[in-house]
Amino acid sequence: MIDYKKLAGKEIESLKPYIPGKPVKELERELGVEKALKMASNENPLGPSPKAMEALKDFMPEMGRYPYGDVYYLRKKLAKRLNVDGDRIIFGTGSNEIIELAMRTFVSTDEHVMSPAPSFSVYGIIAQAMRASCKWIPTKEDFSYDFEKLAEEIDDKTRIIFLANPNNPTGLHFTDEELVNFMEKVPADCIVVMDEAYYEYVDANDYPDTIKMLDKYPNMMVMRTFSKAYGLAALRVGFAVGHPDAIDMLNRVRQPFNTNMGGQIAAEAALDDSDFLRRVIHENRQGKAYIYRELERLGIEYVPTQANFMLVKVGDGEKVFNELLKEGVIVRYLGPGLGEYIRVSIGTADENGTFIEKLEKILKR
Repeated sequence: MIDYKKLAGKEIESLKPYIPGKPVKELERELGVEKALKMASNENPLGPSPKAMEALKDFMPEMGRYPYGDVYYLRKKLAKRLNVDGDRIIFGTGSNEIIELAMRTFVSTDEHVMSPAPSFSVYGIIAQAMRASCKWIPTKEDFSYDFEKLAEEIDDKTRIIFLANPNNPTGLHFTDEELVNFMEKVPADCIVVMDEAYYEYVDANDYPDTIKMLDKYPNMMVMRTFSKAYGLAALRVGFAVGHPDAIDMLNRVRQPFNTNMGGQIAAEAALDDSDFLRRVIHENRQGKAYIYRELERLGIEYVPTQANFMLVKVGDGEKVFNELLKEGVIVRYLGPGLGEYIRVSIGTADENGTFIEKLEKILKR
């Protein structure tokens, strides 16, 4: 009999796949709860822009056609918005595909990528799947990045450094000054990928303008997405901006038609709906302030956030996670290293109120 585990090899057999947040319908079916709330995957609780939804309706008769392989119209609009040339942008099936493209293009099996820990686990998952590795550099006790240690750990096998800003799962950001100081220590043949999936939510004045840094640092790339603030998570549209030569190499590895046409159409329309984006950002800030106040009232510690989620210190994170599931509220338990915490996405006013109500009920038992 064929041994698929042997054929895949130990790297794949030992790989622990990414486990997404539990879907609402699955929880309702499993536990028999009604009107469950999903506050686990950092989605936009207001959903997509009305303009994006309308554009998709107009597009539906064209679903039998292949997408624009070069993402021409969205590329043109985004390039103008970011004030960059179109040949500096690549699109992917969410940021996840761009992470994979970067590793497939630039990382060999005897090389490694690097990231602070805790951070987005997909960096390590993809590296292992490629039979390379990810070197995780622990953050400081307050979860801020240890840039000095990161710089010390770079060697001639370090090919890509992933820096999520704000970081997932902590919600913390690092400053323009910190990034510039770090970039000055990074070798020219080591790529720094800025993962800015939550860029739109940031209100810190010292957040770096990485797009403007690209000319100074040709070994930097910036990833962003339409999955979060733009509310298009189901359509999977992410992009990266970098040096034209880097984008050229990525495009040689990228599969044709990787960015679906519905996503292209919706993202283009979403870029035009600035009023909706302002509403999304306003609602997130209001929700964040409310949850801060309520957690302080309850005497519960939390990590201040620059994103649309936050870490809440509840003691036994796994227990509270499971108890919240029984109450119909889906949050995120992050496992070892963050066992005292849960991560909760900031929702609508009603969702935030329900979360606090259920959390208070559980912690008083």
